[in-house]
Amino acid sequence: MNKKWIVGLGLGVGGLLLVGGGLVATGYWADRQMGGGGLDALAQTQARAQRTADLNTRFPFQPPAAGKVLKLDEARLETYLAVREATVPAYQVLEKESLEYIQTHGKELDRGGRRALLQAASASMRMVGKAQAVLLQNLEARRMSPLEFHRLTAVVYPPPPAAPDAGVAAVSQASDPANIAQLEAQLAALTPRLEDPKLTEAERLQLEQRRAGLRKYITQLELSSGKDVKDANAALLTKHAARVAKVANPMFDELLTKSLEAGTARLPTP
Repeated sequence: MNKKWIVGLGLGVGGLLLVGGGLVATGYWADRQMGGGGLDALAQTQARAQRTADLNTRFPFQPPAAGKVLKLDEARLETYLAVREATVPAYQVLEKESLEYIQTHGKELDRGGRRALLQAASASMRMVGKAQAVLLQNLEARRMSPLEFHRLTAVVYPPPPAAPDAGVAAVSQASDPANIAQLEAQLAALTPRLEDPKLTEAERLQLEQRRAGLRKYITQLELSSGKDVKDANAALLTKHAARVAKVANPMFDELLTKSLEAGTARLPTP
């Protein structure tokens, strides 16, 4: 039994009981099993989802087009890091409370009783909810939408690349870094050939045209791959590396940010 399991339980059970933005009938049965706090916890979950949607409307953020890289702006990056820094204490309380809950109720949870699991879910939603409320408060104070926060997280703390499936050949694009590197190697190999004094004028002209064509093609590929944006982002993140590293925490994002986005998706469409 670990604290990731206990906090995740609440999010999972909360999702099952939230349908179309309303509480299903089984919620009332679950509320009794949770000791009377289940419906209140679910209602608060809905309220946070609504507040998330409201903040996204109040502080609109336009993400880049599909396939394009989000370019970091230093002022917004500093605001983003300030929100994380201000929310870390609330997340630390969540960690402490979840660990204490496991230490107190671990044996009951290991037995897998339905009542114990639902009570744990209620406690989980309450603990996570308090930290999420602090995150939303900090976002509002700094005029940043949850959507922008989520998209910045993907750039500042990108997920590890997925491992390719065994036996499935990877599909390569022309703008992949490995392909660009091969083209740059071809370009570099042309320089010593052009310095050969034995070249005829026709041969030299042909090599120079090929070199110019390669340079133009590499530039086009780099632009389409977002290399210039990625390089600028990397330089900016290096500048703020100490702050970025200090508030790095995958579980922070898993429990506070992603679940808020999921909660917004469950809201009924107007």
